[in-house]
Parts: sequence; C-alpha cells; structure tokens
Amino acid sequence: MKTYASLILLLLLATSCKENTQDTSAQNEKTDVVTKEAPTKSKTKKSTTYLCKINGKDWSYTKASGIVSRHKKTKKRTAIITFTNKLDKGSESVQLTYDGDSYQLESASIQLRLPKKGGGMMTAFYQMFPDMRERYPESDISGTLDLTDPTAASGNAELSKLNVRWEKENLEDPANSVITLTGIKFSDIGYSDSERLFGSKNN
Repeated sequence: MKTYASLILLLLLATSCKENTQDTSAQNEKTDVVTKEAPTKSKTKKSTTYLCKINGKDWSYTKASGIVSRHKKTKKRTAIITFTNKLDKGSESVQLTYDGDSYQLESASIQLRLPKKGGGMMTAFYQMFPDMRERYPESDISGTLDLTDPTAASGNAELSKLNVRWEKENLEDPANSVITLTGIKFSDIGYSDSERLFGSKNN
C-alpha cells in the first residue's frame, strides 16, 4: 500500500511540474510576441533636403529625380527636374522644366498642401507655362540647368508671383493665393537621358 501511495504522489508531482513548465513556456511566448511587435510602433523620421523658400518659409524635399527626352515630332529636347516632399498625408512637389538645348527654365508646376477654410487641408496648384505669360504679366520665372555630368544635374531657379490655378476661394490664408519661390539651387540630382538609353529610337 505504501508503494502504491508513493506512486500516486510521484504522479501528482510530475503533473504539477508539467503544468508549471507549460505556463512558463506560454509566458515566454507572449513576451517574445510583445518584444517583436514593439519596434513596429515607432515611426521612422523622414530625411529631408532644403531646396528653397516659399513665401519666406523653408521648403524641403524627400526625393528628387530628373528625366531628359526629345519629342518625336517636334524634336524639342526637354529636361524635367522634380522635387517631392512626402508628408504623413499626401505630398507636395516642385517641378521645373528646362529647354534641353538652351538649358533655360521654361515652365514650372508646384503642388502644396495648405489649410482650407472650415478645417482640413487642400492641394493647391500653381503653374507657369510659356503661353501663360500674357495672362499673368506680373508672374516671372527664370533659371538655368547644367547637364555637364551625364548622370547628375545641377541648376537654379527663381519663381515670382505664381497664382493658384483653382479653388482660390477655399484657401484659409488669402496670402497663399500667390507664391514666390526664392533661392532654388540644386546639385547632384540623378537623371536619365532617354536618348542615351534608347539611342536613335527617340530621334
């Protein structure tokens, strides 16, 4: 009988140890999950590069790129440099278009995220093309581009008194209906030249 009682006691002890081991293992698994999930809660800060001032305020971009191409019909060579600022919600951009032969600035297109009446944000569009100069005589753009380096562009630009194209009445601050970009200078902007990539196919 004593032997039988001892066997029962050992069996109970073994069962208790097994349950404790399972509880400890489960707790460790939960700890591992928490440890693995924790890093996903932190946000990575975006790296920005200063480009210019817009109405006196600093404007920076998170990405820049360029493309040079020649129109198949007109044979006109164009170089487009685009600066994009990725925001938590939406994005902003400054796009400069240069004559690919004279390297003079021809047009500009800007998109900004600005406060709107009644709350929230809106995307405001500002543009200046050659055929708009008569309509907006007070607006002016100028700048030059350097493509001496076959893979990296550099240049400058000044954009004065560009009018918002649409929904002017929705802007919270009327001063944002006209913008001026000063001190635009850039260098080492990677670009691709379609004529180099595809040769005579674009000629």
